[in-house]
Amino acid sequence: MKKKGKAKLWPWLLAILSGVLLALCFPDYNLSGFIWVWMLLLLPAIWVGQSKKYGFAVGYLAGFVFWAINLKWIWVVSGLGALTMAAFLAFYFGLWGAMAVSMGNPWRQRKSKPNKNGKKATGIEAKIAAKKNTGRRSGLLAAAMGDSLISLKFAFINAAAWVACEWLRGWLFTGFSWNGLGVAFHDTPVLAQSADLVGITGLAFMPVFMSAVIIQTARRLGGEAQTGKLKARLDFSVAALFLALQFCYGVWRIQNVTGWETSAVKALLVQENIPQDIKWEPRASADIRLGYAEATASALQALEQDDLRMLEENVNGDAVALQVPDIVIWPESALPSPLLFGDGYEGYFFYGETRHLIEEMIRPLGDFTLIAGMNEAEAVFGEEFINFREGGARYNSIAMMKPEGDLAVSVDTYRKKHLVIFGEYIPFMEQLPFLSDLFKFSSGMDFTGGFSAGISTEPLTVDTSNGEVQLIPTVCFEDSVGRLTRKFVRSAPQVIVNVTNDGWFKESEAAAQHMANAKFRAIELRRPMIRSANTGVSGIVSATGSMQDPVTGERQVVEDKDGNHFTRSTLYGHAYAPVHGPVSLYALVGDWFSYLMILLTVLTMVRSKLHAV
Repeated sequence: MKKKGKAKLWPWLLAILSGVLLALCFPDYNLSGFIWVWMLLLLPAIWVGQSKKYGFAVGYLAGFVFWAINLKWIWVVSGLGALTMAAFLAFYFGLWGAMAVSMGNPWRQRKSKPNKNGKKATGIEAKIAAKKNTGRRSGLLAAAMGDSLISLKFAFINAAAWVACEWLRGWLFTGFSWNGLGVAFHDTPVLAQSADLVGITGLAFMPVFMSAVIIQTARRLGGEAQTGKLKARLDFSVAALFLALQFCYGVWRIQNVTGWETSAVKALLVQENIPQDIKWEPRASADIRLGYAEATASALQALEQDDLRMLEENVNGDAVALQVPDIVIWPESALPSPLLFGDGYEGYFFYGETRHLIEEMIRPLGDFTLIAGMNEAEAVFGEEFINFREGGARYNSIAMMKPEGDLAVSVDTYRKKHLVIFGEYIPFMEQLPFLSDLFKFSSGMDFTGGFSAGISTEPLTVDTSNGEVQLIPTVCFEDSVGRLTRKFVRSAPQVIVNVTNDGWFKESEAAAQHMANAKFRAIELRRPMIRSANTGVSGIVSATGSMQDPVTGERQVVEDKDGNHFTRSTLYGHAYAPVHGPVSLYALVGDWFSYLMILLTVLTMVRSKLHAV
C-alpha cells in the first residue's frame, strides 16, 4: 500500500516543482535557464495519466503554483486578488494539461480498433496488425524514422496546444498576456529576436517542443539500453536543428537591425518615484507639480553645463553633439488635474495651476515637446461655470504639448484603448453593484476607475531636430499587448512611447516584470521604445530589445549606483528610429503563427474524437 501511495504522489510533487522552476525564470529571480527544465518535470507527470480530468488537475496545480509565486506582487494591493488571479490563470495550464494527457500523450493506452466483424480486436489480432505495420518499414533507418516521426508529432501537438492556450489567455476577457514562456528570453536577446516573426506567444513553442522530444528520446533510450538494441534517433536532431535555426536567426537579425539607417530622437525621462499613497492626495498636488518642474529644469541645466564643458575641452574643433532633448517625458498620471473637453469649448481646458506650470515654468526651459500622462474628463462648459458632465467619458491618456502656441489647441492626446479589468473598469458594474463592494473589500479602497476606452490607432507626430517622427503611444500595461501596438505601425520613422505607473505595487518585482514584457514590443515591431515610469523601470529599449545605446554602448535606464530602479532621477538618452520604417512580419500580419497553432490544435482534437468513435 505504501508503494502504491508513492506512485500516486510523485506526479503531484513534480507538478508543484515544475511551477516553482517556471516562476524562477522571471524577475525578481531571472533564472531563465529553467525555461528548458521545468517542462521536463511536468510532462512526465501528465503523461502517466489517462483521463482528461487527471491531466487538467496536474496542469492546474502547476499553473496555480507558478502564478501564486509569479504574481505575489499583487498581495501589496490585495491578497484575495492575488489568489483569485492565480486560481483563474491556472485554468489555462489545466486546459493544456487535459489536451497533453489525451491527444498529446505518446504513452497513453489507445483503444484498439474494431476488426472486420465490428468487434474489438483480440490480442492476437492486434499483434498480427502490428507485425504487418512493422513489416512495411524495412531497415534500421526506416524504423528510426518511424519512431522519430511519432516523437516529433506528439512534441508538435503539445507545443501547438500550449501556444493556443497562451494566446487564448492573452485575448479572453480583454486578456492577460503577462509572462508567457517567451518572456523568459528577455535577458537572452539572441533567442528573443524571432519574436518579430511569430510574436511573443510564438516563442513559447520551442521550450515545450524541445522538452517533449527530450522526454520521449530519454524513455526510448532507456528501454533500448535494457535490450541492448540502440537505434538512430532523428527526432532530437531535428529539435536541435530548430533551436539552432532560432539562434542563428537571432545573431543575424541583431546585426541586420543594428545596421539600419536611423534618426536619433533625443529624450529626457523624468522619474519622481512618488509613493502611491500620496500621489492622489490633494494636499500633495502642488508639490508633485513643482517636483516635476524642478527635476526637469535641473536635468536640462546639467546637460547644458556638460555641453559647455565639452565645448571648452574640444581643442581640435571637432563637431560636438549638443545634449538638447527633442522630447521630455513624464509618466502616467504625472499631473493630477485632468484635461477637460466638451461641446462649446475649442481644444482642451487646463486648470489654472497646470496651465501656469506648463506656460510659465516648462516652456521657457527649451524648444522641446512635453509628453505627460494625464486623465481626460468630459465637461459642461457654461458662460460662468465648468462642471464635470454626469456620466461623461473619462480617459487615461497621454498628452503631447507642443513648445509654442495656444496651449488649449496645441496639445494632442492618445486615449488608452486596452483597459485593465477591475483596475480601470468593472464589467457590468451597473447591473451588479456588489462588484464594486467586492473591489473595496479586497483592496481596502473605493473603486475610482470607470474609464472609457479610446478608439484611435493613429500615431502621434512630433518634430525633432532630425525631422518628423511618429510616436506609437501606449499607457501602462498596453506595452504588454502586441496585437494592439502593431496597429500603430506605419512605414515611417517611429518610436514607441510608454508612460506607466507601477507604484501601486510599491517596491515589488511588478515593475521589473513589466519591463521584461515591454521589451518584446520593440523586438516584434522593430521600433525602439522610450519608457517613463513613476517608480521605474524608466529607460530606452533599442529595436533589438537591448537597454544599451547601440552607438555609445551606455546603459539607458533610470537607476541608482546599485542598479536599483526605485529612485528619483532623470535620464537623457537616444532612441534610434529606423528612417525607412521597415515593417516586420509580426507587425504586418500579427499573431499568424498562434492562429495556425490554434487551427492545428482544433483539427487534432477533431481527428482524435473521430478516431475514438
